[in-house]
Amino acid sequence: MLKKLGFYLFAALFIFAGQFLVNRDLVSGTPPAIAHTTLTGENAMQRVIKGPAIVYFWAEWCGICRSMQGSISRVMQDYPSLTVAVKSGDDSKLGDYLRAKKLNWPVVNDNDGSIGQRYGVKGVPALFITNAAGNIVFTTVGFTSEWGLRLRLWLAGLS
Repeated sequence: MLKKLGFYLFAALFIFAGQFLVNRDLVSGTPPAIAHTTLTGENAMQRVIKGPAIVYFWAEWCGICRSMQGSISRVMQDYPSLTVAVKSGDDSKLGDYLRAKKLNWPVVNDNDGSIGQRYGVKGVPALFITNAAGNIVFTTVGFTSEWGLRLRLWLAGLS
């Protein structure tokens, strides 16, 4: 019994430490400006100037990102959002992917990864949640459930 408890404690600490290492370089506070426009020509930052809002970094080649598409789409119906496609090809290829997957997302193409670098993104999916003041208050890398995302957005609305 004590051996099992020790194992679970070690596993929990390992997971916590892993999340800390993955998230440690992600920016918080004022988000770096994204000067690019979306694929449809919108000013990217205007989409998330008033929070709570989502800035979602993803890639068309990312399996975890694909598993989150439905959740992200549903949450984006209720909150201001911007998505950033990291190293996912040129605008034409990216547009074809979005149409094929029926994703009506506001997307900035970060084909060279430079926007992700300014945000400290080392892996996708990466989520940044902003509050009403426009400051990043939550970050996460990896799979996030729809309810986990909605909880963070609700909490961001309180700050």
